[in-house]
Amino acid sequence: MSGRSFSAAGPPAAHEVRWMFHSTAMVPDYDHAVGALRDLFGLAVLEYGESSEPGIGRRGGMAWLGDNAIEIGQPVVEGGAAQFVARHGGGMHSVAVQVRDLTATVAHLEAAGVRIAARPRPEMCFTDPRDTGGVFLQWSTFELAEDPRFGAAVPPVGADPPVPVRTHAFVGALVEDPPRCARHLAELLATAVTFVEPGAPAGAPVAGVSLGDCTLALYALSEPDTLAAWGRAYDRPRTHLLALGVDDLTAARRALTGAGVAVVRSDEDVVVLEPATTGGVQVALTGRLLPGDPRA
Repeated sequence: MSGRSFSAAGPPAAHEVRWMFHSTAMVPDYDHAVGALRDLFGLAVLEYGESSEPGIGRRGGMAWLGDNAIEIGQPVVEGGAAQFVARHGGGMHSVAVQVRDLTATVAHLEAAGVRIAARPRPEMCFTDPRDTGGVFLQWSTFELAEDPRFGAAVPPVGADPPVPVRTHAFVGALVEDPPRCARHLAELLATAVTFVEPGAPAGAPVAGVSLGDCTLALYALSEPDTLAAWGRAYDRPRTHLLALGVDDLTAARRALTGAGVAVVRSDEDVVVLEPATTGGVQVALTGRLLPGDPRA
C-alpha cells in the first residue's frame, strides 16, 4: 500500500470528517470476492499488498466501485479479522473515514468516552465498537496515492459488467436502537443525522448518518427474521451491508436473473443478493440514494 499522511499547515485543525475513506470487507478468499464483484459490477483493483503486521494482517487492498473505495482483505494472521471470518464466513467488517487531523479526532473521541482499540500506524486508528453501537470504525489521515480523490485517475472498468454500478449508495449496520445510535454516531463524526423513520418496514433502514460523501444506514437488529431479510442470521450489532447504486433497478434485476445470481429478496427499492454470490460480501442494489444523502 503506497500513500502518505495528510497534515495541514498551521495550527492543528479541529476534528473534521472529510469523507468516507472506504468501506471494508473481510472475506475467506480475496480472489473469489474480487472476481465476483469485478465480473458482476465492474470493480477495479487500485492496489494490492500482503501484511502480517499487527492490526492489519491481511492480503488484499483497496478497490474502486461506483464512486468510492472498498478495502477487501483476507486475514493471514490470527486475531480479530481472522476470528470474524471464521465466525461469520466473512462480510462487511467496518467503515473507514478520512479525517482532517487525527490528533484532534482522537481527542474528540476520548472526550466523548470512546476508547481507541488499536493504532497500527501513526496515521490511523480504530475505535472500540462497544462504544459506537457495534459499528467498527477506522479513523485515518492516510492518503492512498492510487485513490482518485487524491489525484489518481478513475480506474477504467474492464469488460462491460452485467450490472454497472454508479455509486456506493450507502453502508448498512445492524444496531440495537437506530435513532439513538444515529444521534451518538453523528456527534462522534461531527456530521448529521440524515433521516429517522421509526415505522420503517422490516428490511429497511430506520435512521441514517452522514459520512460526508456517503450515508451510514442503521437497521434494527430486533427484526424478527434477519435470515429472511439478508440471507444470514445476525445476532449482534455490526456493519453488515454494502448497498450499490444502479441507474435502473429493473434492468439490474433482469441482468442478475440472466447471470444466474441468487437473490435473497427483491422489492420496489432494493435487491439483496445471496452473500455467497459475492464471496461473502453482503450486497444490495438500489436505484435511489437515501434521504439527506449529500449527493442527492
